[in-house]
Amino acid sequence: MRWIISIIGVCAVLTGCANPFARDVTPQPALLPTRTLAPRPQATATPPAAATPERSRQVTRYPACDVARPDVQPVASSRPDSEGQIVFIAPDSNLILTDPSGRQRIPITNDAFINQTAGTARVYRFPTFSPDGRFLAFISRSTSRAAEAATNSVHVAPTIAEPTIRTLYSTREWNIPYLDWSPDGELIAFLTISPTAGAIRVVSREGGEPSIFDTGIPTYWHWRPDSAGMVTHLGGRATTRGKANVSIITSSGTTKDAQTVIADLPGAFQSPHWSPDGRYILLVAYTGRQDELILADAAGKPICTLQIVEKNAYFAWSPDGRAVAVLDTEPSSLGILVPDELIIHDLASGKHKAIHDEAMMFFWSPDGQRLAIYSLAFDARPTPLSSGGGHRLSAPAAQRQTVALRIEIADRDGRRRVKVADTSPSGVFAQYFPYFDQYSRAITPWSPDSRRLVFASLSPGDDTAHVAVATLNPTGDAVSIRRIAAGVAAFWSPR
Repeated sequence: MRWIISIIGVCAVLTGCANPFARDVTPQPALLPTRTLAPRPQATATPPAAATPERSRQVTRYPACDVARPDVQPVASSRPDSEGQIVFIAPDSNLILTDPSGRQRIPITNDAFINQTAGTARVYRFPTFSPDGRFLAFISRSTSRAAEAATNSVHVAPTIAEPTIRTLYSTREWNIPYLDWSPDGELIAFLTISPTAGAIRVVSREGGEPSIFDTGIPTYWHWRPDSAGMVTHLGGRATTRGKANVSIITSSGTTKDAQTVIADLPGAFQSPHWSPDGRYILLVAYTGRQDELILADAAGKPICTLQIVEKNAYFAWSPDGRAVAVLDTEPSSLGILVPDELIIHDLASGKHKAIHDEAMMFFWSPDGQRLAIYSLAFDARPTPLSSGGGHRLSAPAAQRQTVALRIEIADRDGRRRVKVADTSPSGVFAQYFPYFDQYSRAITPWSPDSRRLVFASLSPGDDTAHVAVATLNPTGDAVSIRRIAAGVAAFWSPR
């Protein structure tokens, strides 16, 4: 493995004065605290973890999934009927919708501002499309020196010309760092959190009084595919029964009907994940001697162990339900993840394979055939973006090499990997890094046809962050990049 560095070294690089990770195009009011990471031992400079085959030979409490071979039914992906829309956060913190070419734009908000002199601001964050792409939910944060606390609000707007914004919830007590839609697009779940408490609240898209489904900190969840409940993980890694738990919640609309705590205490992980067909749940269980990533049935009963977890598991089902991607690593005190192996478990064949040695974040393509993988690139030259016309600029000869966030597209069988770009992400996008597994349940950089990626980056020699679209060629072995707008973060609609 090329990369061997301590977590302290990574943090030092990322917080250096000349590093683009530490810059942002617009001063941002503090949006933290978001969540509290479960306490883990301090990382040290150690050799890479044992190879995957050796991990699979360790003794587990439950049968290995490659032996038990659960009956996983693949989910057929529907053919996209449109190229979808892109939402991006502009440098002034407003939200804008655009088509993939960047030519047709619809402002969702137009009143964002930051006045450092007066100590006032209004910014918009965490835009999230409904599953059918017809609505956009997002969060606003307003601050002023006169107010005792910032006001955080949840909004929803249709993705049409001159959209009307509806405010669903406002608070001066809580921060709101995450929201997502129920699969039927009728409900929005959002996280309200303080340094000492958190709650999962659910509200109708049409408005009304939100309901509280669960409370605890840290706080993670994933909707059941039929929108009739969710699986939650609260309290971090288990030490005492009752404080940390994974639960199955059943619900009818915004009404919480019942909650069942899964008997196995949670191990080291963040977000649980329901299978696309609704028959299985992925979670990490603490077995008394080790943590195991297990596949459980819809009631939470363990069926088999997919992988022993040595550090902290970040995982996701492929959209077609045929595979699971797993990153077993740990966060630093600054929130970035230590690069490590990204392993793909093929549930049909029972085989598994590491497709990247130094991943720190990933997103499945909608068809489940590829992954967008994000890693650290040292001594890199960030990819320059054009000012328009779909052509790349030549990198300045004197451009300094630095650390960058590298984006690659990899086939899930590991046979092919294509570099997309070396990027200098904004501080806005960096907020997604430590919780990408939870955010990946709600947002995606992928186009509905799985051929394009949207990303944002500070361009070399330019203080403006640009939004660009990378398109795979027909053979899938190269990309072309086109700048479409100025912006600090961008995501694609599911349809």
